[in-house]
Amino acid sequence: MSEATRARIRAFITGEILFDSGGEAPGDDGPLLDGVLDSLGLNQMVAFIEDQFGLEVSDPEMSTANFRTITAIDELIERKLALRSEAS
Repeated sequence: MSEATRARIRAFITGEILFDSGGEAPGDDGPLLDGVLDSLGLNQMVAFIEDQFGLEVSDPEMSTANFRTITAIDELIERKLALRSEAS
Protein backbone atom coordinates (compact mmCIF):
# COMPACT_ATOMS: atom_id res chain seq x y z
CA MET A 1 0.00 0.00 0.00
CA SER A 2 1.14 3.48 -0.74
CA GLU A 3 0.52 6.45 1.55
CA ALA A 4 1.08 8.75 -1.44
CA THR A 5 -1.68 6.96 -3.38
CA ARG A 6 -4.06 7.06 -0.42
CA ALA A 7 -3.35 10.79 0.00
CA ARG A 8 -4.20 11.39 -3.68
CA ILE A 9 -7.45 9.44 -3.27
CA ARG A 10 -8.37 11.40 -0.12
CA ALA A 11 -7.61 14.71 -1.86
CA PHE A 12 -9.77 13.71 -4.83
CA ILE A 13 -12.69 12.70 -2.61
CA THR A 14 -12.47 15.91 -0.59
CA GLY A 15 -11.98 18.21 -3.58
CA GLU A 16 -14.20 16.62 -6.20
CA ILE A 17 -16.82 14.47 -4.51
CA LEU A 18 -17.41 16.23 -1.18
CA PHE A 19 -16.72 19.78 -2.39
CA ASP A 20 -20.36 20.89 -1.95
CA SER A 21 -20.69 19.57 1.57
CA GLY A 22 -17.37 20.89 2.81
CA GLY A 23 -16.76 17.47 4.32
CA GLU A 24 -13.53 15.61 4.70
CA ALA A 25 -12.77 12.18 3.28
CA PRO A 26 -13.01 9.44 5.91
CA GLY A 27 -9.90 7.73 7.23
CA ASP A 28 -8.24 5.03 5.19
CA ASP A 29 -10.56 2.31 6.51
CA GLY A 30 -13.69 4.43 6.93
CA PRO A 31 -16.69 3.39 4.80
CA LEU A 32 -17.07 5.18 1.49
CA LEU A 33 -20.22 3.49 0.24
CA ASP A 34 -22.36 4.72 3.11
CA GLY A 35 -22.89 8.30 2.03
CA VAL A 36 -19.59 9.34 0.45
CA LEU A 37 -19.55 7.54 -2.91
CA ASP A 38 -22.90 7.30 -4.66
CA SER A 39 -23.16 5.99 -8.24
CA LEU A 40 -21.98 9.31 -9.70
CA GLY A 41 -19.13 9.49 -7.19
CA LEU A 42 -18.11 5.93 -8.06
CA ASN A 43 -17.97 6.84 -11.75
CA GLN A 44 -15.92 9.94 -10.89
CA MET A 45 -13.53 7.81 -8.83
CA VAL A 46 -13.11 5.32 -11.68
CA ALA A 47 -12.38 8.17 -14.12
CA PHE A 48 -9.84 9.56 -11.61
CA ILE A 49 -8.08 6.18 -11.35
CA GLU A 50 -8.01 5.72 -15.10
CA ASP A 51 -6.75 9.25 -15.74
CA GLN A 52 -4.26 9.61 -12.89
CA PHE A 53 -2.79 6.11 -12.92
CA GLY A 54 -3.26 5.12 -16.57
CA LEU A 55 -5.32 2.09 -15.61
CA GLU A 56 -8.55 0.68 -16.94
CA VAL A 57 -11.16 -0.37 -14.38
CA SER A 58 -13.44 -3.06 -15.78
CA ASP A 59 -17.10 -3.39 -14.89
CA PRO A 60 -16.50 -6.45 -12.66
CA GLU A 61 -13.83 -4.48 -10.77
CA MET A 62 -16.41 -1.80 -9.91
CA SER A 63 -17.43 -3.82 -6.88
CA THR A 64 -18.13 -2.93 -3.28
CA ALA A 65 -15.05 -4.90 -2.27
CA ASN A 66 -12.79 -2.63 -4.35
CA PHE A 67 -14.43 0.69 -3.41
CA ARG A 68 -15.59 0.23 0.19
CA THR A 69 -12.63 2.16 1.69
CA ILE A 70 -9.66 4.27 0.62
CA THR A 71 -7.44 1.31 1.53
CA ALA A 72 -9.46 -0.97 -0.78
CA ILE A 73 -9.12 1.51 -3.66
CA ASP A 74 -5.38 1.77 -3.01
CA GLU A 75 -5.09 -2.03 -3.06
CA LEU A 76 -6.98 -2.17 -6.38
CA ILE A 77 -4.60 0.39 -7.88
CA GLU A 78 -1.53 -1.42 -6.54
CA ARG A 79 -2.75 -4.79 -7.91
CA LYS A 80 -3.43 -3.31 -11.33
CA LEU A 81 -0.07 -1.50 -11.42
CA ALA A 82 1.72 -4.74 -10.45
CA LEU A 83 -0.08 -6.65 -13.20
CA ARG A 84 0.83 -3.99 -15.72
CA SER A 85 4.46 -4.12 -14.58
CA GLU A 86 4.54 -7.92 -14.89
CA ALA A 87 3.11 -7.73 -18.41
CA SER A 88 5.83 -5.31 -19.54
